[in-house]
Amino acid sequence: MKKLFTLAFMALFCCMSSMAQVVLGDIKFSAKDGAKLNPTTGKIIVTFPNVTGVEDATATTFVLAGAFNDIDFDGVEGSFASGVTFDLVDFELLPATEYTLKITSVKVDEAELAADGGYSLNFKTRGAERKMSWKFTIDSVSVAKIKADETAEGNETAGTGQFWSLITENQRHYVHQKLTGSEIMLDATTPLPMTEDLLFNINADKVYVGDTVDTKYKNNLVFNANNQQVIIPDCQEGDVITFNNCKYAAKPSSSKIPVIVALNGAALAPDGLVSSSGLKDSIDVPKNSTNLKFEVQTAGDIAFSIGQCVLTGITIEAGVEKKPCKYNVVAAYTDSVSKINLKELVGETEGITGSTVKVTYPYWLADADGNVYTHGAKGSEFVDAFDLKGDTTFIVNYAKTAFEGCVFLSEGEDLPNAVLCTSANAAVRSSMAKSAFFTEDLKLATLQPGTYKIRAILFDAGKEPSYVCTLTKGEGEDDEIYLSATATNWTEAESDLLTITEPTDITLKAGGSENMGVDVIMIYVSEDAPEDPDAISEVKDAKKVVARKVAKDGRILIQTAAGTFNAVGVQVK
Repeated sequence: MKKLFTLAFMALFCCMSSMAQVVLGDIKFSAKDGAKLNPTTGKIIVTFPNVTGVEDATATTFVLAGAFNDIDFDGVEGSFASGVTFDLVDFELLPATEYTLKITSVKVDEAELAADGGYSLNFKTRGAERKMSWKFTIDSVSVAKIKADETAEGNETAGTGQFWSLITENQRHYVHQKLTGSEIMLDATTPLPMTEDLLFNINADKVYVGDTVDTKYKNNLVFNANNQQVIIPDCQEGDVITFNNCKYAAKPSSSKIPVIVALNGAALAPDGLVSSSGLKDSIDVPKNSTNLKFEVQTAGDIAFSIGQCVLTGITIEAGVEKKPCKYNVVAAYTDSVSKINLKELVGETEGITGSTVKVTYPYWLADADGNVYTHGAKGSEFVDAFDLKGDTTFIVNYAKTAFEGCVFLSEGEDLPNAVLCTSANAAVRSSMAKSAFFTEDLKLATLQPGTYKIRAILFDAGKEPSYVCTLTKGEGEDDEIYLSATATNWTEAESDLLTITEPTDITLKAGGSENMGVDVIMIYVSEDAPEDPDAISEVKDAKKVVARKVAKDGRILIQTAAGTFNAVGVQVK
């Protein structure tokens, strides 16, 4: 948002007219002295907000004359209600040039009111090519200058926040005392190259930039409080503004998620939140680094309100004409020799260029030979996003795992009679954004003679997980297999080695609830001992199961001839 700049003197000149005595009061420009303006999209609005002696500000006009350097103008008319707007493109100003707007005449009803010598505003036009990206870095020279300014003997501003202060333990530099509609400066006159043309409106000590050393803040701009403003210059309608690698700076409360908001509806977010004005103008700041995109609706300098977050940069991409197109999404594994298409995640779909395609994907996939592949990680959403620029096939790239000989693999929700877990955690922490539970037993596969292991991702939203996934190899409690959730949202559990001597059914027993269930499960050929003993909960042969029961605290207890054990094999009293 542009701030009005008040000149240092008053226009106290007045005239007598058929109306009344008109006193102009202060003259104000919509740009501050020394501002950088775009020569094609920039505007300067001139007003007299404190004018007196005017009966109807909307009907009373004034006329200006003056010059932009040697480019004269005359007869530029405006009302006292709205002022006069100078569109710089009308004056054919040169790029990267210093100009002085000098107003030499102000007339009301042909009466001259301008002060002797007139009024002036100094500004500079931006370069011929608009800046399209900013990467947040601090060079060693700037760091040295910051330190020198802070520690200089006799420096009256040292330690007051007038310059950036170095916080050694985190290697971060706080912005100096207030930045109101200005660039980040090392001192009163030296802007940092990383922020050229980028404007800030923040309070003291609310923003800092990571040093060039290898810390978690390296080359990051960190907003340390909510409701700070960044103004991105020279935007054109249709441009896409991206906040690169954005994530929240500190874990927020569930009721105070930080957001990035485009002010005045000047830009909209395809995946944004609907504001009170009905515009989709804001996006929640995520936990993990994500590129957040906005599409410009109105040309000019676009102001954003920024919540507590970390950024590595801001980029602008010129808008493209929106056209219908078609796309599909394929999960694939590619090595130096070939590409293996594992699964089509999204069939041929109609879309519009310039939009963002989001696709959920599974944690595990297998090829026809039983090799298992993976994409994504525990604790992250299983979602990839692509920018749609025309007819295309998007590829979700998988990596090969050590698991071979997979004979059964399924997402929990894809199994027959699955009931989806409705916990909100499942949508953001589960493979394919879904987990499921079962109200009746389900045969998964019939295993032929050999040795196998069962491996599963278990979902349990509880702070103290209690879900036990029970399977059987054949019939009878002696043949039951227990896989237990030991962590909130995600447990990768594995059975002991299963020795099968004749065709044997593997059955998933009914169990789970809206808050716990099976995310994904596979059975594969193996001759190895369990890879993760802590996640194995098969009851040993020495502990013959007598009965199972649920304790008052919800835990599954297994009573055996050797005593009572919890689901992970620890004896309880």
